[in-house]
Amino acid sequence: MGVFGTALFPYFPRFAATSLRVLLAVFCLLCFLIPSFAIAQLPSTKPKEFSPVVPDFSNLAADWWTQWPDVTLEQRDLWLKDVDKAWQDWSATLPEEAKLSEEVAAINQRLAGIGKTWEKREELKKVSVLPTITFPEKPTVLQWAESDAGVTRGKQRFDGLKLEKSQMDESVDLSLNRLRETVGALREKHHADSKHLKATLDVFLAQISHLQILEEQGMLNEQLAAWDEELKYADGELARMLKGLQFSSEAAEKLAAARTEEKSNLDELARERSDSRNLIFESSDAAVTMEQQIQMMIYSVEALENRLQLRKQELLLAMNSVLDAGTEDEKLSFSKDLVKNAETIRENLVRQVNVRQRQIVAWVGEDSEAMRKWWGQFEKVASGLGRVRDLTEDVKRYETAQLFVYQRQQGWWQTMGDRIVLQFQQLRSGWRNLANYELFAVSEQPITLKDIAKMILVILAAWACSRLLNWILRRMVRRNRTSEQAAYTLWRVLNYCIVLITFVILLAMVGLDTSKLTLIAGALSVGIGFGMQAIFSNFISGIILLFEQPLRVGDLVELESGVFGRIRDINVRSTRITTRDNVDILVPNSEFVTGRVTNHTLEDPVRRIHIGFGVAYGTDPEEVREAAMAAAERVPVTFSNWQRKTEVWLTGFGDSSLDFKLVVWVNSNAVSSLGDLNALYNIELLHEFNERRIEIPFPQRDLHVRSWGEQDTLPAQGEGSGPRKPPAPKDERRGSAGIEDWPDDAGGEGESGSEGGGDDGGAPSH
Repeated sequence: MGVFGTALFPYFPRFAATSLRVLLAVFCLLCFLIPSFAIAQLPSTKPKEFSPVVPDFSNLAADWWTQWPDVTLEQRDLWLKDVDKAWQDWSATLPEEAKLSEEVAAINQRLAGIGKTWEKREELKKVSVLPTITFPEKPTVLQWAESDAGVTRGKQRFDGLKLEKSQMDESVDLSLNRLRETVGALREKHHADSKHLKATLDVFLAQISHLQILEEQGMLNEQLAAWDEELKYADGELARMLKGLQFSSEAAEKLAAARTEEKSNLDELARERSDSRNLIFESSDAAVTMEQQIQMMIYSVEALENRLQLRKQELLLAMNSVLDAGTEDEKLSFSKDLVKNAETIRENLVRQVNVRQRQIVAWVGEDSEAMRKWWGQFEKVASGLGRVRDLTEDVKRYETAQLFVYQRQQGWWQTMGDRIVLQFQQLRSGWRNLANYELFAVSEQPITLKDIAKMILVILAAWACSRLLNWILRRMVRRNRTSEQAAYTLWRVLNYCIVLITFVILLAMVGLDTSKLTLIAGALSVGIGFGMQAIFSNFISGIILLFEQPLRVGDLVELESGVFGRIRDINVRSTRITTRDNVDILVPNSEFVTGRVTNHTLEDPVRRIHIGFGVAYGTDPEEVREAAMAAAERVPVTFSNWQRKTEVWLTGFGDSSLDFKLVVWVNSNAVSSLGDLNALYNIELLHEFNERRIEIPFPQRDLHVRSWGEQDTLPAQGEGSGPRKPPAPKDERRGSAGIEDWPDDAGGEGESGSEGGGDDGGAPSH
């Protein structure tokens, strides 16, 4: 205890005694309070005793029965006896002339029916949903499968009971509505009315019928609760059996034998189905054909059942094998394809059965004997489809059980790895099925997504080949192994070949016979003759340009329409020309073939141009020639050698100048337009002439101005002699530039001038 314990040891007996006294006091207090608390929780008064309400038939109430669902079965039994006694006493007083015997008999039958429902309830309590199913302690896979099948059948019965319960709920609602209607009809009848008595019996009959339906509903609820509890217990036992499965060599032999038998049955069904299909095509009778078609549906259903049974046996074999401790690790036998295919086939068969039934109804009409015969065959197909649905659910459940057993035996990680591998396999299978999905058909050749993908790959491969070829040719041009024009032409020709080969391959892939391309060519020629003549003409012109090579990429051309520029591309339909202003113009190829084209760089890019100019008379021609030659040398595009020299020609004597021409050779590849060349040489000529003071003349005109003196005015005839007055001075008129204007032909201010000013509304002349 240490130093602390030694120090407290003398006080420990006193502390223990005090603690015991405190605990004893608390215990006594609790013993006193607990009974008091329990007494306080008891009701101060006794529960209200049940007193059944007996209907008063002279004034029947609508709600005397409302407490019926809330009381116990024993209380309802006593209540029913009181109601039955009151009814018998009152019904004995009914007048015979009222003719109510049918209503009375129906009420008596309903009252007796409630008692029969109670008797049936006691019998149903003894019925089990799983009567003969056992759950062994150390089961094999076959015993587990047998118990699982029994539980599945019990669940199917339970589902049927739930369907009956839902129908009973609807019956309760309908009965309650009927009761409301009869109560409303009774309230509308007066006591003195002769029909009041019948309305009373109708209300009481509706009430008793509703009580009987409530009893049947309660009976079904109790049975559902009992069966639900039993099925939950069975599910727990199945889970326990699954955890405790034992390996059995006997079960393995039985499952192997059953699997072999199922496979032989599948082969036999395949032969029978093939024979039935042959009979369909051999017979021309519609009834025989219909019978064989229904028989083929039966074969399909049976084959599907066998496949599902075979799948169940394979799953059980796999589960039994993994339980054997002496074997190596087993792989999961897991596949969703069979289940998906079974569901798809079942849906298709259901649609086929519906179509065939409508056909039979249209053929047979009112013949009940023939209808019964055909409907018997349809029932075979329908029952087989029901079994297929159940087997599909069994396979899903067995696959889940297999996964559980594998996880327990081999571990979670290995099972998960196997499951991932299977998921990838299923994904690949799903993609394969999706790729084989038929989209449409061309000439009875189905086109699937896989075919579309192949076409896209072919197109991409052709595009890649074209780009690779273009890259190789450009590389050869950069290394000066070929010319740019030859590389471009070769690439265009090979590109057209690649497009043609790709087109033929695509036609073959969609199922078109390539030997029938002549028909396509004939149809294409008709189309060319009508609507595609211009397009085809441009296409052929483009091919001519590529092979004949009157035009090449980079040539400087001038068209008849006035388009001037360099060729950039020669395409199928048109040729792209870039002008001096960097404007791209698409010119149809036919214009180069049918029109006049000036190619400035066809054979030799060096060409000669003429630049005309004039100098004043009196200028030394030799000095003019030297100045023009010096100006030409300063232009960078001037080409000169011993064969092609720059020259200056005196071409004529003009009105005011000596006319010369500067004749120079230029490289067209260095320029983009003829106008640019003239501008370059004119600028250099002007600069050179200014330095050498060579005058460039311009037209000159001499203007001679003639002046008249003052003239004497002759006297008019008939006028007397007298002193002559001097003439009035003329108005001086000047133009906007200060040049004197000529006088008007009328001289001075004429009438027309004054009248014109007045008519135009202008100011009078001064």
